[in-house]
Amino acid sequence: MRIAICDDEKRICSILAEKVENLFPDAEIMVYTSGASLIEAEIFPDILLLDIKMPKLDGMEVAKVLRDKGWRKILIFITGEESQVFNSFDFHAFHFLVKPVSDEKLKSVLEDAAEELRYLEKSQGIRDKYIEIQSGTEHIRVGLSKLIYAEVFDRKTILHTKQENIEYYGQLSALEVLVGRDFHRIHRSYLINMKYVERYDRTSVTMINGDNIPIARREYDGFIKAYLEYGRRRVQA
Repeated sequence: MRIAICDDEKRICSILAEKVENLFPDAEIMVYTSGASLIEAEIFPDILLLDIKMPKLDGMEVAKVLRDKGWRKILIFITGEESQVFNSFDFHAFHFLVKPVSDEKLKSVLEDAAEELRYLEKSQGIRDKYIEIQSGTEHIRVGLSKLIYAEVFDRKTILHTKQENIEYYGQLSALEVLVGRDFHRIHRSYLINMKYVERYDRTSVTMINGDNIPIARREYDGFIKAYLEYGRRRVQA
């Protein structure tokens, strides 16, 4: 198991590294004093303790670069300001630690992170779930990991996947039952895969393919709750 610590304060890095080593003596511990050095290393950790407030590249910017590179392991933000906590969930942060970090809190969060990591590694080999639909005369198997979102238009359900759009006659509510908790109905006409959310505000969600999906006003609170829970589960992409 690789555990990385990234903080511009060398003293904090040393303290955290010592504590982490005591908790996980068999782990490989990597220390970085800047976001740039972490990114340039190209050695992605299993668990990352990342300070938010750093010069040049702050923790949020570093997290975005890593996520864009496909890193999907455990991210734990460290912050001195609790107001920054809510922004951390945009990057599917597993947890956050507020400075000064107590030994008890660090131990609790890292043990939970290690347990989550074991779950993710176990899940990697599980075959992708799929649904089967009839589109015209064709019977098509669609992998859920490739489904960005689904919409209803003119009595048809349209599946927007990473490769193509597939139309078939069927109800969105029936599809919602099949796809599971990583998808969320944000509008009566739209069901999105939270894995592919790029950004959102109170009125809409932008998916990774650039499509802008409206959020019904009554669905916003439910979406936020579901999206934060999705981030905590840390579903492997």
